[in-house]
Amino acid sequence: MKKKILLSLVITGLLATSSIPAGESLAASQEALDKINKELQEIQRKKNAQKQQVKETEQNIAVVQKQIKDLNTELMQIDLRRNEVQEKLDKLQTQMEDTKLKAAQAQDELDEATERVAQRDKLLKTRVKSMYERGNVSYWDVLLGASDFGDFLTRMEGLRLILEQDTRILEDNLRDKATIEQKKKEIDHQLTVYAGMYDEAEALKAELDKQYQRSQVVKAELDKQEQELEADLERSGQELLALTRAESEKYAERVRALSSSSSGYKGGKLALPIADGNFRFTSGFGVRKDPFTGRSAGHNGLDMAAPKGTTIMAAASGIVTYAGYYSGFGNTVMIKHNDELTTLYGHIREGGIKVSVGQQVTVGQKIAEVGSTGRSTGNHLHFTVYKNNVAVDPLPYLR
Repeated sequence: MKKKILLSLVITGLLATSSIPAGESLAASQEALDKINKELQEIQRKKNAQKQQVKETEQNIAVVQKQIKDLNTELMQIDLRRNEVQEKLDKLQTQMEDTKLKAAQAQDELDEATERVAQRDKLLKTRVKSMYERGNVSYWDVLLGASDFGDFLTRMEGLRLILEQDTRILEDNLRDKATIEQKKKEIDHQLTVYAGMYDEAEALKAELDKQYQRSQVVKAELDKQEQELEADLERSGQELLALTRAESEKYAERVRALSSSSSGYKGGKLALPIADGNFRFTSGFGVRKDPFTGRSAGHNGLDMAAPKGTTIMAAASGIVTYAGYYSGFGNTVMIKHNDELTTLYGHIREGGIKVSVGQQVTVGQKIAEVGSTGRSTGNHLHFTVYKNNVAVDPLPYLR
């Protein structure tokens, strides 16, 4: 949009003229023309330098914008990792709480097992104490002290039960102690692992937070740099526009000098832009049916249908003020003939422009070739005459 606006302003500047007293026709001296040309060259030098400055600024803006885009991607990735780490921390926190709960439950079980061991140990000590208080009585003494065979069997069965109970007590003690030690090791190990994982995740989260903050600082600096470059581009664009207007005014000054000299255009009717017999008029100036929309619309020139490549000639001598693509006219040439008149030649074929901006042309000189670029439905020349920057009917000017 900015480019279109700038192009429109440039075209308007090229059409602009400065007035001179009516009837003034003093011959321009070579010295005056040389001075104008020198001033024009200086303006063009500054304009080219300004164009280069605009180009470099646009390139710098593109670089900064790419850096901002890459940094935004990096920030998004860091933020995603921060979320993942936070989820991991939350999960570890839950696991640690569950493990602590299990540890408490296991401790209760260990306390109960420890109590059982203590009770069994007390039972064994009581038995030993009882045997000590009764004297040194062995199992054989018990058996041999039987009064008869039945008493012997009874005593033997009792001793067997005592031995089995003692053996079971010893085995239970060993098993409970082993269970207690194993559970303590497992719980302590699990808590140590979770604690280490939690510390690592916290350290990673802290580092990611630092990276995010550093990237935010860099992004703020890049945003500021982009704004400054945009401001520079705006200033450069305004300066370029001012130089373009100055260039247009200098062209107009040169046209006036040439127009008032014996070798310049002295007004009067315009020549046909296409040789007679090589074209046919297909659309005139004024309201017509738009070939694209089918509705009535204004038409600011003449359409002259001709085969592609047909020669287009300057309708009068003057200075080329525009040669390039221009909106709906497609490839376009504009020639300034004097303070009052400018002509436009539109829809030129690709590669069909044969003149350049600033070039002096004479009436009948080939300037382009017929084509169908821009808003066009077929090969033809769109020919417009501007009088004091206003499009007028070209027919009265053609001879």
